[in-house]
Amino acid sequence: MQGGSIGNIILIIAMLAVFYFLLIVPQRRQQKQRSAMMQQLGPGAKILTTSGIYGQVVTVQNDVLRVRIAPKVEVEMDNRAVLRVVEPAPGGGSDAAAPAGGEASTPNGHEQ
Repeated sequence: MQGGSIGNIILIIAMLAVFYFLLIVPQRRQQKQRSAMMQQLGPGAKILTTSGIYGQVVTVQNDVLRVRIAPKVEVEMDNRAVLRVVEPAPGGGSDAAAPAGGEASTPNGHEQ
């Protein structure tokens, strides 16, 4: 009987290991990729939103982005609405200078 109990414990441990590698490891990898993408956000970065709208980041304030989607048309959106960064900000991210439009930016205070 004792041999069966040890076999069950080993099976449970093996199942937990499989779940760890199938669920937790990919989720951590996605979190790291998302964090790296958010570091590329800054004034001048070109982005694609989750709704399929392309735009250029004008300012970043905490978790709110002001994005130019057409000439003289800017919208504010949560940074979670960014699907991907099409072209990183000039200068490498949130500490970049404001674009030629003369609008100031606030450094990205977002931390994950």
